[in-house]
Amino acid sequence: MKSCFIGIVLSSAASVWCASAAFASDVPVHAEVPGLAETSASYSWLRDDSRQSEKVLTFLRDENQHTEKALTSQAVLEASLLNEWQSRRARVAERPWQLAGKYNYRLTSSDGSVQLLRQDAESGASLVVADFTQRGQQAEYYQLGSWQVSPDHRFVAITEDRRGDRNYRLTVMELSSGREIATVSEQSATDLVWSEDGQSLYFVENEAGTYRPHQVLRWSREGGLKTMLYRESDPAWLVSVYAASSGDYLLIQSNNHDSSEQQLVASDSGQILTTIRSRTPGVEYYADVRYGELYLSSNLQGDFALYRSALNDTQAASWQPVWQPKPHQHIKNWLLFPQHIVLEVTEQQLSRLVVLNTQGRTLFDQVITPEGGVAWLSGNSSRYGQSVMIRSMSLTQPPQWQALDLTELQLTTLSADRYPEFEPDLYRTEQIRVRHGDVSVPVTLAYRTDRLTAKSPVILYGYGAYGTPVRSYFMPQIISLLDRGAIYAIAHVRGGGYLGPEWYAQGKGMLKPNSFDDYLAVAHVMKQFHQGSDRPILALGGSAGGTLVAAALNRQPALFTGAALQVPFVDVIATMADPSLPLTRQEYAEWGDPRDPAQLAVMKQYSPNDNISARAYPPMLVTAGLYDTQVPYWEPARWVMKVRDASLAQGPYLLQTDLSGGHRQDARQAMRQQAREYAFLLSLVPGSTPSP
Repeated sequence: MKSCFIGIVLSSAASVWCASAAFASDVPVHAEVPGLAETSASYSWLRDDSRQSEKVLTFLRDENQHTEKALTSQAVLEASLLNEWQSRRARVAERPWQLAGKYNYRLTSSDGSVQLLRQDAESGASLVVADFTQRGQQAEYYQLGSWQVSPDHRFVAITEDRRGDRNYRLTVMELSSGREIATVSEQSATDLVWSEDGQSLYFVENEAGTYRPHQVLRWSREGGLKTMLYRESDPAWLVSVYAASSGDYLLIQSNNHDSSEQQLVASDSGQILTTIRSRTPGVEYYADVRYGELYLSSNLQGDFALYRSALNDTQAASWQPVWQPKPHQHIKNWLLFPQHIVLEVTEQQLSRLVVLNTQGRTLFDQVITPEGGVAWLSGNSSRYGQSVMIRSMSLTQPPQWQALDLTELQLTTLSADRYPEFEPDLYRTEQIRVRHGDVSVPVTLAYRTDRLTAKSPVILYGYGAYGTPVRSYFMPQIISLLDRGAIYAIAHVRGGGYLGPEWYAQGKGMLKPNSFDDYLAVAHVMKQFHQGSDRPILALGGSAGGTLVAAALNRQPALFTGAALQVPFVDVIATMADPSLPLTRQEYAEWGDPRDPAQLAVMKQYSPNDNISARAYPPMLVTAGLYDTQVPYWEPARWVMKVRDASLAQGPYLLQTDLSGGHRQDARQAMRQQAREYAFLLSLVPGSTPSP
């Protein structure tokens, strides 16, 4: 269920608005599949937890073939988009080195090769110490999850997903020879922490069946012995592990949607020293250690603030305030540097960089978000660092790296991605506000000024869940939409985090329908945006954003010309009523608990698969992943079949399933799939957009 399909573009100028078939339509005949006489209310046979049912696999293959046939007419446009993206490939600025004492490290990816580089911290000389390229080429699906080099610089631990189900294989390799010395786990998460002496590796394993990160294990390099350090028994709680800045401690974290509990662990021995604070509903805290002191961010007193405590007295009564954000500000991230405390503080869509001395006095406080863009702390190695690394970008500003020197407190630009034949002055990004009811919904949009017409289509992206703000990433693929006269718009609906925690709270659980109201209000306004004349609205959303789009389509299908739904979470009631499925027990606060009659009543109002009716639905392209453990493939499959049965229009309603992947697409296929989705949407409004 949970995932982030993040759109792009942020605002520069703000204004306020008030809400006021080029495809084959035949459907495949699955004569060999029993149960076609079932009513559209069922399609229960589509669920196969083993992913091995020949009946189901045949159905999915047939649907894929049907989709390929139906989209034949857009092949030229797909190829044109791909060619543009290839020709517009950036000269990507190098990532900052991960500082690790004597040596520094950097993972590079270029032209299909993935390599780990080592730099001598004194001389600056670098060389390749590990090449992961063939590991990916040998697998039909491949994602390198994480990597960590041991403190003695002899070994690297890596996690790899070879099926798309978020069960990672954890392997330890010797850097000098490239030899695998151990396969530590076949069902790990991506958390990796080496002990300070390099003799042990701490990691998290997933629970069988549910894929819930539920236990922390310690692997000993000598003898390969694995011991279980901590197991979380509450099925609604998740486990993670991370190293403290001091290096001689690590922290085991358990958390659910609004509470947390942490164990302080001695790095070399693996001994759990103390529970910092016992779990209390609604209380969160996140700790770090430096110079024998405990630092914590917590909402213990209401809003999140930064505290300090002695290691031998972690009781909440001993927590001393260090820094409190101003009203409407929120601590998003914080790091302990050798002589400084660095915070990323958000104020609605803006990020501030705040630097404190060890006593909590503010030394630096500045907005780092560029106009119309986004910025965040990234690539920092705070244990050894003397500079704060910042990643920033906007639609018209390609990604760049900046650094704040903590000695001089001077902000400088280190490097930036370079895109050939990109002229930023041709494009405009702005923000409007759509008022409806008692709220004003931000909408970030972009377009090419010389290609805009009264009929230019609007590609309306939405997510609106988990408090996740949609970042304004620079994506050259979207430039191709703007070059064809389209407007790309992001509806920052309630349930997302664009305007802070309260904005999130207004669109979760019992208030989830607010997200759909916001999205529909934005769609109505965008039809007339910038002297528009009933602009076509093309909906786009993935995962939880697919819930948003599908619910909007059920409510007002005539408002939309078409939609692309990427691995959409659409069977909300059925999934949330099945605790055997991954993530269900952790997500009642987000979507509702159907065991509660009041919550069930709200879920019945919006659960997409439960609200399909005999109406004229617009054409749709819907994707699924066979091994998806976040949104099981049968959810989008049932959605497509039930829409196809009920719709009073001819569609098409197309299903495309990745038979070797999961929720997150293999990077090697992602761009081709994006070209397919964009071509599908653009082809629904032929003649309304100029050639690029």
